[in-house]
Amino acid sequence: MAIHDLPVMRLAAILALTAASASVFAQSTEYRRGYADGFVAGKNAALGEQGQGRHWPRLYVEEAEYGARGMTCDAIRAVRNEVERNDGNLHAGNHLCGDPARGQPKRLRVVYRCGDSEAMRVVLRENELVRLSCRQ
Repeated sequence: MAIHDLPVMRLAAILALTAASASVFAQSTEYRRGYADGFVAGKNAALGEQGQGRHWPRLYVEEAEYGARGMTCDAIRAVRNEVERNDGNLHAGNHLCGDPARGQPKRLRVVYRCGDSEAMRVVLRENELVRLSCRQ
């Protein structure tokens, strides 16, 4: 490469960087627009389907244990998923974490809280349904 080719190479590099930055700026604009749309959708979902109403505190499951007579399993992950997926509805059963006490009637013990409120406790018999809620 000759010395007189260096200015041309620098110019080509500058043009390439300028084109790349324009593309990045366009992508970041789309990203910001998507972020803003997602924020609005999340806010409306928290306030209700029509985007109005009272904002209820988030329900948080702190403990979940399923079983009988000392033979239990930790069901916290499954309970959290079921409550989130089913709008607070919870079904006590072996699908949560298996059958820790075969042939025995089992119970699901759940401790949950709404926002920074006092912890609430609920106990369900096997195959019983309940709706956990923060609405008062």
